[in-house]
Amino acid sequence: MELNTFEELEKKIDQILSLVDRLKMENEELRTRNKELQQRLEEKESIVHSLKEESEQYQEIQTEMTSFREKEDHIRSKVESLLQKLKEFEDIE
Repeated sequence: MELNTFEELEKKIDQILSLVDRLKMENEELRTRNKELQQRLEEKESIVHSLKEESEQYQEIQTEMTSFREKEDHIRSKVESLLQKLKEFEDIE
């Protein structure tokens, strides 16, 4: 009977060792996967940062364009007004 108990104990120890080996492998795979995901995350964060900078630049350009259009409209209005006055002056003569 002692031999049977010893064999059961040995079997359980073998199962535990097998489980430990499997868990070590899983752990290593998870560490590798974690490292890969961390690298991908850093890449994505870098892309997001670049896109934010580009967006800010785009917004600045949009603001400048709006300002230029307003100035252009103002100048156009002044020129049209001056042309109208010139025409009125020509009509008087």
